[in-house]
Amino acid sequence: MTPRLGDQFPSKFREDFCKRKLIRGAVLRAWTEETVPPKFKLFVVWGIEESLNKIGVSFINREITSIKALWLQSLQHPLLLNKNPFLTHDSFLDCSRIYEKDLKKVRDLLIEDTGIFLGDISYEDLSTAEQIIQNATTIETKFKKRYGFI
Repeated sequence: MTPRLGDQFPSKFREDFCKRKLIRGAVLRAWTEETVPPKFKLFVVWGIEESLNKIGVSFINREITSIKALWLQSLQHPLLLNKNPFLTHDSFLDCSRIYEKDLKKVRDLLIEDTGIFLGDISYEDLSTAEQIIQNATTIETKFKKRYGFI
């Protein structure tokens, strides 16, 4: 297998890449233990809390057919392939919850493999998702404050 170009750069360049790309709206693909069963997932970065070594994220799902409650479906924001070229198909951003991941682990993953950074969600999708999260009663106020939603 041919190595990726980004992986050939010196560590300092990959660290700078990580600092520039690990921002609100960034989309990463990585292994996650938060799902049942654990698997590779796409997720959107909402923010970083250095003092707690946390990064707030929400998952991207292919479909929402398993969600029966209409109020919960309304917290799933559609992400269209034509606006988000990193997707392989139309998907949904789950705005009903903010998960906290270990910041150091995510940074180390990105520095080790820059290919887990897929791009950024479109500005329109970012704005709409932020509004949904601000109004979501399923997310604790402390998480909304921590990641800049209120």
